[in-house]
Amino acid sequence: MRLVDTHIHLYDEKYLNSLDEVLDNARNVGVEAIICNAEDLESSLATLDLASKYDLVYPAIGMHPWTALHSLDELDEIVALIRERRGEIIAIGEVGLDKKYESGEKGFARQVEAFKKMVELGLELDKPLNIHSRRAASDVLEILGVYNVEKAHFHWFTDDEDILREVVSMGYYVSFTPSITYSKRNQRLAKIVPLEQLLTETDGPVPFYGELKGRLTEPMHVKLVLEKLAEIHGMELDELGNIVWRNFEKLYLK
Repeated sequence: MRLVDTHIHLYDEKYLNSLDEVLDNARNVGVEAIICNAEDLESSLATLDLASKYDLVYPAIGMHPWTALHSLDELDEIVALIRERRGEIIAIGEVGLDKKYESGEKGFARQVEAFKKMVELGLELDKPLNIHSRRAASDVLEILGVYNVEKAHFHWFTDDEDILREVVSMGYYVSFTPSITYSKRNQRLAKIVPLEQLLTETDGPVPFYGELKGRLTEPMHVKLVLEKLAEIHGMELDELGNIVWRNFEKLYLK
């Protein structure tokens, strides 16, 4: 069984002194691919550096909506970096919109400006988008529709069930984090996503409750996610693991 963590931030300082161990732990449970998602210019450079050193790490670089709020002046440099390193990156990410922390008109307009540029780059370079959509999935969908985007992955989806049905009806992929092991709401959402559009992630170093309370979130913990998803869908672990791996290949490696 081949496991994949489709969204994590390995450049974070919490991994600084233990990255080799963290990656060894991942390999030991069967993780064969980890998509490290950047947030700004500095983390984009760090992500590319990590990917050059570790064959397990695949880089996604871009401008996070939070970065757009405070450092929109980095946008041109990030765009230039993506074009320059297009042959190395697996996706444009982490990009998108967020209304949980910023719903003001001016701040949201800055997010939209950055996201549209990332969408345009994705289309230009034929790269999938690794999307953040907290409380803004409908706005994200509207923009994706305008641009006729086909390759998109909604990471850690948290909006309502009707919007999720719209997301999957468009053929987009959706990933779940270790929160699915204890969140009844996320378990309900997982039932909506067709198996052929399902992905796993950790979003480390974001901390979780349940079994992982008080522990550093690592790529190896995607196995917990897959185990819960297999239980929800009434499937054997290996069977679902193979499906999720094929989904990763279809979206990111072809």
